[in-house]
Amino acid sequence: MTENKEINPVSIDNIPSEILYQVVSLIPLKEAARTIILSSSWKHIWTPIQVLLNITSDQITSQESGQRMNKIISSFLNTYVNSYQILNLSFLEPNSVSEETLFMKAIKGVDKDLHISFFHDENPKDFSLSIELPLCEHDNFVSLKTLHLRSITGMAESFLPVLFSGCRNLETLSLEKCKGLQDVDIKAHDLLHNFVILDCENMKNVNVSSASNLKSFLYRGTLAKIELKEVPKLCDVTLNLKGTTSLSEFDCEDIVSLLASLMDVEVLTLSGWLLEWLYTRGVTFDDEPKFRFDKLKELSWIDYCMNTHKRDSLASFLSITPSLENLFIKIDEKWSTVPTNAHFHQSWPRVLTDKLDDFQLKHLKSVKFFGFKIEEEDQMLVSLMDLLLKRAIAIKEMRVIESEKKLSWKVAKIPQSHLMKMKSTSTRTCYNSSKSSNLLLSLSNKCAFQLTPVHVN
Repeated sequence: MTENKEINPVSIDNIPSEILYQVVSLIPLKEAARTIILSSSWKHIWTPIQVLLNITSDQITSQESGQRMNKIISSFLNTYVNSYQILNLSFLEPNSVSEETLFMKAIKGVDKDLHISFFHDENPKDFSLSIELPLCEHDNFVSLKTLHLRSITGMAESFLPVLFSGCRNLETLSLEKCKGLQDVDIKAHDLLHNFVILDCENMKNVNVSSASNLKSFLYRGTLAKIELKEVPKLCDVTLNLKGTTSLSEFDCEDIVSLLASLMDVEVLTLSGWLLEWLYTRGVTFDDEPKFRFDKLKELSWIDYCMNTHKRDSLASFLSITPSLENLFIKIDEKWSTVPTNAHFHQSWPRVLTDKLDDFQLKHLKSVKFFGFKIEEEDQMLVSLMDLLLKRAIAIKEMRVIESEKKLSWKVAKIPQSHLMKMKSTSTRTCYNSSKSSNLLLSLSNKCAFQLTPVHVN
């Protein structure tokens, strides 16, 4: 008889700290941080290093304080090279010998990345940020490749210049939710590949220059004056321009100039209302032969809704994208809406819409629609399908994606000769929950599309 041996289960609390550090080092930072809820052992590895600066808030902006903070950050980066670590920097409140205020939280990742968040300044004053990334300087942050800065305020003005002066190998720079930040001027070195600005609500000007190897630029925020100079390798751009600022401060030339600086990109994401605003002011991209996005391979058009104006402004832009291969048209109610003070023309200029039949998309292979409500037999969706299939002569795939239902509809235009036959079969003409049969969407008696359901895993 086989003797039963009692197996003692290993508790997660008994796992050595060295192994826990190795485990979390294999997980991306956002997911790794969630391990704090697993047990007290996991919580222990996220215990921050506490450092108190023997200064007050009145002294925090001094040059000496900035140098001290950078030395602390430099030492922090050189500890526990292959594990996540958290550092809290605090200072003393004025007229107090014991009350501490958290000023900065730094999280060091395992992929040579550093995430810094700033605190304390509840009502930050407006300020500007000038960034000059060096080709050579001191080696304090020589290993750093990714730097993410969140909630920067004017109180960090003594700290940041010294920080940037040591980032000679930096490849990715991100600025997020910097409330008082109005102007950013960055002169980059040859190693910077990615620059991101997210939700800096008071932003007015962004200038990027001398970034010879910058490949990706992502901006999400209020409409600002953006200038990109000497960025010959820029190939991927996202402009999610929120409509929370006054368009009266901008004219068409500012926006056209920005788009002109992007003519060599290969991947572009645009807010639909921006093209609509230009188009209603008589800006037609096909009027200027030199204004063409000849290298553009992938376009994502995103807006909170689709209407005739938006459709025609999109078509106008597509007319200058002769190499386009992939097109994504997304409706997202959470996406940026048009500024409330931007008044569009009520009557659409007929002279402009007449030109929409003059272009072809010879290289377009794939079109995908997101966020359209098929159950309402969206006529704008059908209109877009018809427009694109007329212009695309080599298209291989057109789909309507319903992400929430994990369903994808394969689109095919029905030849007029087969239209009556299709209508007499079991093909349904309205949406139901069975998802098992084909769907027929009609634009007119002579134009209809068959949508075949394909389940998405």
